[in-house]
Amino acid sequence: MSEHSHAAILSIFAGIVTEHIAALRDALARLVAPSPSEEDLHQFRVTLRRLRSAWVTFAPVLPPSFAAEWKPRLRALAASTGPVREWDVLLSDWLPAAQQFLSNDDEVGRAWLDRALTKSKEARNRAWEELRAELASPDVAETLLELERAVAAFHIEGKSEGHPRFARAQARALRKKLIRRGRHPKRSSAPRLHRARIAAKQWRYLYEAFYPALGAHAAKRYRNHLRKLQDALGEVHDASVALDCVVDILGAPPLSIVNVFHKRASGARSRAAKGLRWMRSHKAP
Repeated sequence: MSEHSHAAILSIFAGIVTEHIAALRDALARLVAPSPSEEDLHQFRVTLRRLRSAWVTFAPVLPPSFAAEWKPRLRALAASTGPVREWDVLLSDWLPAAQQFLSNDDEVGRAWLDRALTKSKEARNRAWEELRAELASPDVAETLLELERAVAAFHIEGKSEGHPRFARAQARALRKKLIRRGRHPKRSSAPRLHRARIAAKQWRYLYEAFYPALGAHAAKRYRNHLRKLQDALGEVHDASVALDCVVDILGAPPLSIVNVFHKRASGARSRAAKGLRWMRSHKAP
C-alpha cells in the first residue's frame, strides 16, 4: 500500500468516525431527556457497535498509539450498556418464549417464570437508571469530543477516491476469522461461538457501513446470509447469558425451564452450522 493510499484510507476512517460521533450525540441527547424510548437506546448501541467495528476494518492503517488508546475506551463505554441489553433480551424474548413452550400442567415451571419476570423487570429498571446516570455524566460527552479531535488530524481535504481492494482484503480476513472461530458449532462452547458472532457482526458492518465509503459493493444476498448467521450465533450466546442472569436473582431454575432454553439453543446451533457451511462454500465479495 502506497503512502498516499494509506493516508487516503485513514481519511475515510476519520470521516466515518465523525459521522458516527454525530449520531451518538443525537442518541445521547434523547437518552438523557425526560422520556427516552427503547429505540433511542437501541440506536445508541448499534451506532456504538458500528463505530467500534471501524477499528477492526481499518486496523492496517491506524497508528498503533491511536488504536491502543481508543479501543479500550470505546469498549468500556459499550460495556456500560451491556446489563440493560441482557435484561431486555431476557424480558422481551426468552422468558415469554419459555412460557409458550411449557406444558399447562407444569405448575412449578410457570410459578418460577412468574417470579423470574417480576425480578427481571426490577433488575432491568435498576440497570436502566444506572446507565442513564452514566450516560448523562460529562465523561461521555468529553470522550466523544476527544475522539472527534483525535481523528481530525487524519482528514484530507477533497473528494475521497475508492479503495475496493483494501475493502475486499478486509472482508477476506474477517471471513477467515469467522470460519476459524465457528468450527464445530454444534459442540463448541458458547463463549467460542460468541467470538464467532462478533466476527460475523464486524463483517456485516464492513459491508453495510464501510464498503460504500471505500467504493466497494457486496451483494444483498450475501449480506442476508451473514445476518442470519449472526442471529443464530446470537441465540446460542443469549441462551447462556439469559440463564445466568436469572440464576443470579432466583437460583437454579426447574429442569423444564433449562430444557426449553437448551432446546432453543440447539436449534440455533443447527442453523449456525448451516450458515457456516454456506460461508465456507462462497468467497467474500
